[in-house]
Amino acid sequence: MADERRPPQGFDRLVRELAAVYRRRSLTRRRGLSWKSERLLPPRRYLRDEALPIFACVEDPLDLGTRDRTAKPGQHALPVVLALLADHLKPAGESAPQRQVPHAVVPLEDKSPADGPDTALKEVSFDDLGELVKLLDRATVGLNVSLAGGYDFARYDLVRWLMRASFPDPKPRRRTQLRRALYRRAVGGDGEGAEGLWAKLQDQLPGWLQVLSLWLIPAFFWLRHSGRVPLISGPYRWLRGQSYVPRGDDGVFDLALRLTADHWEEQDPEWLAGLLVGAFLEDLRSGFRPAVWIGRYRATHPILMVGPISRTNGGYLLVRMVAAVRNDTQRFDPLLLVTAGRKVPPLAGEPESSPSESLAEWRARQHRESLRRRIGAWLLIFSIGSPRTARRPRRNARSATQLELPDRLENVSGPLLRKPRGRWPALALVLMLIAGSYLGLGVLQDRRHCGGGELSWQLYESATATVTKVDGDCVGVTDGTNALLFPSQSFAPVRAKILEQNKRAAELSRAQPERPVATLVFMASADDRSLDAGVFTAEREQLAGLAVAQAVQLNKPQQRYEPILRVLIANAGPRFKHAARVAEQIGRLAAGDPTIVAVVGMTESRRSTAEMIQRLAAAGLPTVAATLTADSMVDVSRMYLQVSPLNRREAAVAAAHVRNLLATGKDPFGRPLARRATVYKSDDPNDTYSQNLAKDVQLELTAAGVPVVLKSYSPSGTELDANRAGRDACDRRGIVFFAGRGQVDFESFLGGVQDRCRTNAPYILAGDDVTKWAADRSVSARNRSVDFQYLALSLAPDLLADAPPESSDFYGRLADLFPYETTDRGRSLDGHAALSYDAAYSVVLAVSYLRRDSIAVNGGTVWSALQSITDAAGAQRAYQGVTGRIDYGGSVLRRVPVNKPVAVVTFQHGRPVPTATVVCGARAGSPAWCPVDAAPTS
Repeated sequence: MADERRPPQGFDRLVRELAAVYRRRSLTRRRGLSWKSERLLPPRRYLRDEALPIFACVEDPLDLGTRDRTAKPGQHALPVVLALLADHLKPAGESAPQRQVPHAVVPLEDKSPADGPDTALKEVSFDDLGELVKLLDRATVGLNVSLAGGYDFARYDLVRWLMRASFPDPKPRRRTQLRRALYRRAVGGDGEGAEGLWAKLQDQLPGWLQVLSLWLIPAFFWLRHSGRVPLISGPYRWLRGQSYVPRGDDGVFDLALRLTADHWEEQDPEWLAGLLVGAFLEDLRSGFRPAVWIGRYRATHPILMVGPISRTNGGYLLVRMVAAVRNDTQRFDPLLLVTAGRKVPPLAGEPESSPSESLAEWRARQHRESLRRRIGAWLLIFSIGSPRTARRPRRNARSATQLELPDRLENVSGPLLRKPRGRWPALALVLMLIAGSYLGLGVLQDRRHCGGGELSWQLYESATATVTKVDGDCVGVTDGTNALLFPSQSFAPVRAKILEQNKRAAELSRAQPERPVATLVFMASADDRSLDAGVFTAEREQLAGLAVAQAVQLNKPQQRYEPILRVLIANAGPRFKHAARVAEQIGRLAAGDPTIVAVVGMTESRRSTAEMIQRLAAAGLPTVAATLTADSMVDVSRMYLQVSPLNRREAAVAAAHVRNLLATGKDPFGRPLARRATVYKSDDPNDTYSQNLAKDVQLELTAAGVPVVLKSYSPSGTELDANRAGRDACDRRGIVFFAGRGQVDFESFLGGVQDRCRTNAPYILAGDDVTKWAADRSVSARNRSVDFQYLALSLAPDLLADAPPESSDFYGRLADLFPYETTDRGRSLDGHAALSYDAAYSVVLAVSYLRRDSIAVNGGTVWSALQSITDAAGAQRAYQGVTGRIDYGGSVLRRVPVNKPVAVVTFQHGRPVPTATVVCGARAGSPAWCPVDAAPTS
């Protein structure tokens, strides 16, 4: 047994020097180092105090543990010095394997020719290469064992697999065959008909995932095998870039084909030896890197003991190539190679030719000689002599061997956090803290930035500080990045499109700096606590029209006077409850961003709307309203304009239409029509629209000789609510005019009519706000029994028998941007998108006129330019909008288009009747009974 032998001379020095280096450098605690100071990855180049020598034990004659110190031919033998050293790496023998220092022993056949020492390195032959391959194959198997370190050898195995693979077909097909073979090797199969691991797992996957894997998995391995993609290419990237590849051919596949069984014997055996040893060392290097929290932390260097070595059994060549690779790369590798032989490798020199030196002395010369590419730079020679003599031990006394042997080496442990029992609990705790912090921050941010108080996925769902929850309402300004401003899913496609086009606008502005950038703020007054899609229809359609105007400008050819349109989305809460806060915020934004030139939007005429307009004017921003119609709105501020007609024109069209019907004695549905009218309005004093429209209709009908009864209902449900108002209308013969709000109120009003007089309903004519209700086809289509008419400020092609070209163009673009508009549920019938487009395009024209006249573009100049949109006095600046001609009449007092069209739409059997639509605009092209505006005065 090896442990019963007496140690040879020089063995104690061998063990001491090995004990000084076998631990990981960070665990030696020399020069103040500790594991905490260890870098994540080993340095690319050697430091002087971390280089590992090749321990070359020289003993002549070599003790192989046999009586004549020789081994039988063809048998592997292990020198006694290596057997003793292996025993010293097992302090508790086989009883406590966890204390064993990781190592592997490779005994070789004793092939020691009698040739004398070499004066220079000989050429490497293929016989030498074959012996080296057999040695490395056994070394990789030994070091792969868990007790020996458990190292994986992906790069070495790849090279060896290639050396065994054969592709005898013509050259054009060899690359394809190689790709397929590499793919089969990667997924677990090695033959054409082999069922690999992935193929077996694939059968268990869902059908759609199997289809996806047909191209996804091969594409992944194609990228991996290319060797060009960091992280995923692994050993193939190493093979493509390592220094032992002769340059000149091209990539991984060309090199791999040169390594196959058909061609590797055509190559230089020396660079093949360097490639194999380089792969072996790189695999050890890769497995030795300390990975944070994951992977295995190895506290000791892998020890490989090889002997007896000679010129012809691969031992000398291993020493030579390890030294050559280290000299060439100057990179750290953790291999502790211990050899035993009769002569000093690789020149078979005598021990006396290499004087004995300590580890410190070796380090002093190693770096210098390595830079000169000397093989001997890495050799630390140990002359091993005969065993020391010892007196025969007395009974019950320890043997001389035990007395003289140095202390056995033990495996060392890394820091607790690098061990599984300490690493995984710590990792779990860290992950819990991170997850808890992330979730907590997500909930907090969600509450602050308009979420539902559940969770906002940070870094995935953006939430900007410009949008905030105030008194339960989500208010603020966003460029589209904040999806929480309007959480309704029906609003999401429009917001996403605005965000996309804002990014395009920024890119286009950088590419075409001579074009001006005009930023429009879309102002909404939505309640984000109501997630019903119908609540957001008006805002959604207006913003969609704005998106069309933005797209038109983005696609226009480069001209210095054609502005690039950017859009911001703002919400001041229901009924502009937070008008002061949002107006102040927009004012601050405009002060820092001079491209903000106007505000568009505004869906309801209320007192709070008027206050918002005044606050925006104080900030120097004009407002161009799309759907506001109350007569008093134009008197709120001189910086206010609108593209829709006033209520007084709407009432005049309604009265003229009623007069025309009374002349026939029947309503549009063939029922007798009495000369009297009842007007239903909201009793909310802040609802300027309803109060004003009801009053205008009462005056116009009275002037037409129609007696009018004014009735108020309560939107809040007190006293006469909208439903009971509908029931009340059943007793009102003649004309019933609904001047209330379309959403909620008109539906409830129709419900009352259906409940009481479904088959004998009165003639109902409603104001333009009903278009909001009609636009939601899923809601309006439910009413199939009560026919009615309503006034509209703009018409989609579906509401006209023969749509004008400007309407067809606009709605075609709208459908291209938002495909849902082509569905019955999404189709826009309220005209709000077109009105918003005309409002936005008015600002575009104003900016264009300013640029043509070389005038600075800002809120004040845009307001002035907006009023110049007219044909009066030969200006030729009016334009034909989607909703009619926009002409402000040439008067600074008039901020409403002249003769803006108002349509009468018929709704019958749950859908509009396009052939019955009547449009009252300018005198030309309108029915004779349609009213026209008075001539403008300055």
